[in-house]
Amino acid sequence: MNYYYGMVWLLGLFLWQSPLYSQSVNLDSFQKIQLMSLEECAVVQVNASWNYANRLKIEKLKDCYIAEIDLANKNIGAVIQKEWNIKTVPTIIILEKGKEVMRFEAGISMKFKEDEVLKKIKEEIQWSTKWKKRKKV
Repeated sequence: MNYYYGMVWLLGLFLWQSPLYSQSVNLDSFQKIQLMSLEECAVVQVNASWNYANRLKIEKLKDCYIAEIDLANKNIGAVIQKEWNIKTVPTIIILEKGKEVMRFEAGISMKFKEDEVLKKIKEEIQWSTKWKKRKKV
């Protein structure tokens, strides 16, 4: 009986921690942003903590480095907003080795149509990886 409860507890522990592996990385320093620029593919969501309710769940994406930047961060927020020309939040940027490939900006409602934008991002990631594979051959 104790074995049964132990196995159920262990299974519960694994299921509880599994969402942690799909979460995005919070870029809160320039060093992390520079390291991110080395990634073959990166999807970065730039948002503000006061607009967290309108963030897109980019952690659903696969095959790409996923990160988020909070413009309310006093260390990097203003610099990122200026350097990356962020006009509205949230903004999602797809980067390939540090260079911008595509950008999605929310409208006046400060919201995305989640399914539509995630579909477009997935298509861009798939197209980009297929093109790279053809280029290597």
